[in-house]
Amino acid sequence: MQTGATTLVTLYAKNSESPDRYKQKFMLSFIVEPATVLIASSDSFSNAKVSGSRAYVEQTFLNSQNEPYRKQLDSLFKLHSEREADADKHGMELFQNSIDSIIKERNENVYYKYMQSKPSSIITNFTLFQYTSKLKNPSDEDVKKVADKYGRLSKNERESYYGRAVKKKIDAYKISVGMIAPEIVQTDVQGNPFSLSSFKGKYVLLDFWASWCAPCRRDFPNVKELYREYNNHGFEVVGISKDVDTAAYLKAIRQDGLTIWSNLLINEKITKSYFVSTIPLKIFINPEGVMIGIWREGGTDNFNLMEKMIMDKIKK
Repeated sequence: MQTGATTLVTLYAKNSESPDRYKQKFMLSFIVEPATVLIASSDSFSNAKVSGSRAYVEQTFLNSQNEPYRKQLDSLFKLHSEREADADKHGMELFQNSIDSIIKERNENVYYKYMQSKPSSIITNFTLFQYTSKLKNPSDEDVKKVADKYGRLSKNERESYYGRAVKKKIDAYKISVGMIAPEIVQTDVQGNPFSLSSFKGKYVLLDFWASWCAPCRRDFPNVKELYREYNNHGFEVVGISKDVDTAAYLKAIRQDGLTIWSNLLINEKITKSYFVSTIPLKIFINPEGVMIGIWREGGTDNFNLMEKMIMDKIKK
C-alpha cells in the first residue's frame, strides 16, 4: 500500500464448488489508510465490524449521504433494463435523461460538497476520483474544479491509485476542440499502412472503442448508418481499439460489421498523443485536420450532438 495514502480493499469468500462466484453477503469493500485495522464478524462480511480506520468511518458517512441517490438509481436502472428489453427507444431515452440528472445532482450534492466541507478528509483522493469519474461532458469550469482539488492533494495522495486515475482524467482534457489532430501512423487490421494525414480534405471521425466496452459497441449501428449516408460526400470513420486480446478484437469487428472502414489497434504513441484514458471517445476532425468535436463517454445525448454536427458540416 502507498505510504500515507488511502486505498480500496475488497474481501470476499469463495465457494469451493464455484470459486469464481460469490454472494454479496460474503463480500466487503472499504477504504482504509495504512493502519492496524480490525475486521470482526460472526457469520458474513455484510455484518462485519471494521475498527481502527479513520478512512472507513469517513467512507461510511459518505455512503450514508449517497444512499438516497443509490436507491433512486437502482429503481431507474431496473426500469431502463425493462424498456431496453421491450425495445422502447423513446422510453429508454427518457430514463437515461433521468439517470444522468440524478448522477449529476449526486455528484455535486454528495461528492463535491463533501470535499468542500471536509478539505482535510483522509478520503479526498477517493472522493475526487468518484466525482471526476461521474462527470459527463464536463465544462472548462468542471475541469478547473477537478484540477484545483487534485493540486491540493498531498504527494502520496497524488501517487495513489485514485490520484493517478484523476490525473489521467485531467490529462484527457488536454485534447480540445480547435487543436490540430495529432498524426497517426500505424498498420491497420489487414496489415496495410495507415496515416491520418492521408485523409486530409475529408471529415474524419476517430472512434476509440474496445470489444469489452458495451457503450462503445451500442453506437456502432448508428455510426455505420452515418458512414453509409455520408461516405460518398467526404466522411471517413477510423476505429481505434484499446483491446489487448487480438482474438476478441477481430471477432468484434466481424460481429459488428466494422470492416467497412479502417480499423487500428491503439499503441502507446496514440494513447499519449490523444490522452486516451476512458472510452467511448469520439473525435470529429475537419478537412483541415482540426478537431471540431469531442465526445467522451457514450449515451444518446452525446450521439445526437455528434450526429447533428456531422449532418450540419457535411453537405450532400
